Order: sequence, then structure tokens, then C-alpha cells
Amino acid sequence: MSFLADWLRRQAPAWLDPATAGPVTPTRRPHLSPAQRRALLAITRCRTPELGGHVYRCADCTRTDFAYHSCNHRACPRCGGAAAAAWTAKQTERLLPVPYFMVTFTVPEELRFAFKARPKLMHDLLFTHAARALQTIADDPRHLGAELGMVGVLHTWGRQMQHHPHLHFIVAGGGVNPAGKAWIHSRRTDWLLPGDAVAGVFRRGMEAAMRSTVPELHAQLSESVWRAGWWVHTQPAGTGERVVKYLARYVGRTAISDERILAMNDETVAFRYTDTKTQERRACALSAEEFMRRYLQHVLPPGQHRVRYFGWRHPAAKKKRAAVETLLAVPIVVCAKADEPPQWHLRCPHCARFSLVRVGTLPRLARAPPSGQR
Repeated sequence: MSFLADWLRRQAPAWLDPATAGPVTPTRRPHLSPAQRRALLAITRCRTPELGGHVYRCADCTRTDFAYHSCNHRACPRCGGAAAAAWTAKQTERLLPVPYFMVTFTVPEELRFAFKARPKLMHDLLFTHAARALQTIADDPRHLGAELGMVGVLHTWGRQMQHHPHLHFIVAGGGVNPAGKAWIHSRRTDWLLPGDAVAGVFRRGMEAAMRSTVPELHAQLSESVWRAGWWVHTQPAGTGERVVKYLARYVGRTAISDERILAMNDETVAFRYTDTKTQERRACALSAEEFMRRYLQHVLPPGQHRVRYFGWRHPAAKKKRAAVETLLAVPIVVCAKADEPPQWHLRCPHCARFSLVRVGTLPRLARAPPSGQR
């Protein structure tokens, strides 16, 4: 059950059909992009007869149960949990016995309009030039003189769901030398690279890229944008497990979850957030229209990846990754097969036993099950 998904389903008709949306206000935007429309349609159909499903019968109490398919859209509050868990397990298995760092890249607020105007292109530039800035400084023997392995995760929201594009990188504390035959450790466990130098390369790379690819957007920016507001923050992350778990929450899902919702109805929505400056817990109350607008602005363009890999962590660098593991003498441990977690979709809602057996399917647009059954 998801309160947020149910609320989005109730609000969706007015946004999907502008004719029923009422008067247009400064905060309401009935006209949706194709990606936003697909997201809302997926959320409204998730786990409903429109997507079809399966029919189960309990082997103990012989009662019948119905389970509808999920939409698996990354903007859906009901979906993404399994994908996030799988990503967490995979990334945790690949952590090396070295210190890790989380490096965050933030662009000036004046640049955000360009991300709204050309999101796919600007996100691509953000990934490319942030990773290039890290590697450029790491190539200098005075700092490291090695190739980094980086995992980048895109966030487009701030703590109050405002538009705030930024990147988080998980970076191993060290890298492989140019010959690929030695591992070079970072100089300290609490320091990776000089942040100001990385920010300078990042800023210059983004300016040159925008000047050549989107000159019409670059022309709208003042010169002051290229002098301040380009922040690169590096934070020690220990073994890396905690930062992997932190970022996993946003890999398969979007800006907010049910846990942060304080109250929501057809007029207003209230949720909690942590103030960036004071680290105090506070509450934010928005109109229903403004909350929906903020939620939908974080729907990514189709085909765009929220997670990308660079350096020896790139999918095409399998041999280099294997060489890194060999250099660090990462042991290959064969563990006994752990007990599999309960398959909750096979738990009978009537007798609470894990004894449901699939006995049939429900075609799309099938009739809903009789009242009293899910």
C-alpha cells in the first residue's frame, strides 16, 4: 500500500485531461510532456486490472487470491524496491578493500533553467564533465597519477522537491597506474583530490560544452555564472557500504517516499525534510497543484540512465576491473547459500501461510475481483 501512489492516482485525471483541469493558474500546468504523461498513466494503472495479473489458490485454506502486475515505472512510488535492493547487493559485492569517498557536484542556481529546457542534453553534459574533471585532476602525479573508478548517480531534486540537479559519485580511494600494473592509493583516508581544482576543470568544461552545443542557452547566461556556485564536495565514506545504501534509495525511485509524508488530501500536502544549513527536521506544506508540479518535474526523459559508470568501473572495462581486483588481492569467497527471503507475493492474505500456488492468469483490462478479495 502506498499513500502517495493512491493520491497521485486520484489527482491524475485532472492532469491527464486538460479539459477537466479547471482554470490554469501560475502554479498549475495541465499540459504535460510525453514522459510525464506516460509516468502518470503508469502510476494509475499499476496493480490494477488494466495490466493483468495472476490468480493464486492457497494450498492450505483453498481460498483464491488475485495479484495484479506492477508498472515498474521509476516514477511510481509502489515500484522500484526490488531494483534498488538488487543494485545495492551488486554494488556492495564490488566494493574493494580501500577507503571510499562520495563526491557531490552542484551547479549554480542560474543554470537550472537550461536543465529544464534541455534535460537530456544537460544531464549528459553534467555526467561527462563531472567525471572528466575528477579524472583530469587524478591524472596529475602530484595528486594521484592514476585512473579512477567511479559510479555516478543523478539527483534532480532538493530536500523540498524543488528542481536542483546535482550528481553524487562513489569513488574508490585510489586508482590503477597508466600501465595498469600497479594500484596507487590515495594519500590519506580522508582526502582524495583538491576540490577547488576539480571544480575549476568542471566549470570550464561545462562552459565550453554549452557554448558549442547550446549557444542559444549559453547566450542567456551572465558572465557571473561562470565564476561562482560550482561546488565540489568530497566526503569520506569509509568502506562505501553506507553511501551505496544511501544512493540506492534514489536509483529506482524518485523525489519522495511515503515515509516523509505527514498529511495529504485533495487540497494540500505536507511532508518533512531536513534543513540543509541547520540539519533540523522541518515541515513543508504545499498546495496539491504545486506538489504535483514538483513531483512531475523529476520525471526523466525516456531512455536516460540515472546511474552511470566511468573509468575502470565502466562496463566496457572488464579486463581492467579484473586487473584491479588482482592487484588488490580481493579474495574470492564462496559462501554457503543463505536462506532465501520470504516470497511475500506467495503469502496467503487469509491464513498468512506462504502457500499460494499460481493457477491462472488475468488478461489486461480484466474485471476486478469480487468484493472482499484483493
